[in-house]
Amino acid sequence: MAIQRDILGIGGRIETGEGPNVEEYNQIDPHILACFPPDRYPVDLYRWREDIQSLSPVYRVGRQVDRRLRERVLVMSEQGTLFFSRNQIAQYAACVACDLNTALDDPNLTWDEKGLVFVGELSRRQDEFFAHPMSRELDSLTRAIADFCIHLVEDSRRMSIVAHHLHCDLAPERRRINGSLMALAVYLHLHKGEIMLEMLETVALGFFVYDIGMTRVSPMMIARPNQLTPSEQRTMREHPRFGLDILSRLNLTRPEIREPVSQHHERLNGTGYPAGLSGDAIGRLGRIAAVADSYSAMVTGKAVRQGIAPINAAAELVGNERHYDQTVCRALVRFLQTVPSTLEPA
Repeated sequence: MAIQRDILGIGGRIETGEGPNVEEYNQIDPHILACFPPDRYPVDLYRWREDIQSLSPVYRVGRQVDRRLRERVLVMSEQGTLFFSRNQIAQYAACVACDLNTALDDPNLTWDEKGLVFVGELSRRQDEFFAHPMSRELDSLTRAIADFCIHLVEDSRRMSIVAHHLHCDLAPERRRINGSLMALAVYLHLHKGEIMLEMLETVALGFFVYDIGMTRVSPMMIARPNQLTPSEQRTMREHPRFGLDILSRLNLTRPEIREPVSQHHERLNGTGYPAGLSGDAIGRLGRIAAVADSYSAMVTGKAVRQGIAPINAAAELVGNERHYDQTVCRALVRFLQTVPSTLEPA
């Protein structure tokens, strides 16, 4: 339930230099309250008082929460009288993101806000899997991907909102999640009207683990700003094979998962690695992963250089037909045109 009241209740207003101070308040149910830290709540809390038809403050951010207040607030949420101001929606969304299913069922969050929750949660679970590529972490990542795919099948246009959030944060540590989601976005754009949920989940998993072989490469080598030695370059070029070894250990044998891992550095003219594949020997998912990985690398900043503008990165890929599938590159451009502000010069 949502209600709109000025901060004094029904009749009163506080006038500011920008007009009446009117806020919208949303109800907090017990499932949402359970996501809040027990010692300090992330938002101000208000109680709806039927007798005076107004909201009364119950808690202010920063206060320590004792047992008595915790019990009182729980009773209010169970009675449907506990509210928060949507002026604090960012803090609220960050908190409920700890439970993805709760966040997605929360009527207080718009799809734009849920998209931001998805980006954060998928990134966290992907990082956990790359840090520990074990079955438990894989299951956690797979569940989040399955939830995400359900929302995309309901409305594929939601991917544009997700991509907007990606382009708002192009820090080096975001390159992996950005590349994975951009690959999925291009795949969706190329397969409009013919998406099957089970296949989409499998393909998405392949895109989310495509660079898993880099976990076998020394972090010092990856972070080095100067050029690698010939020996180090050979090691780096083996990371797609390392990735396939990890997939085999986890019994991930489907070709839709293995293809992006093994082929994301292959190039159409045969100059890529690790196998030097060319032309039709490179699969469609491998071609998509190659374009998305390169795009993400180009727009993401590094210690030694800034990322380039999305419009310039897209143009460079479209002009490089020797290396990249141009059908895929043009699909990337068309998708970017649906993302707010993405193709505007920086």
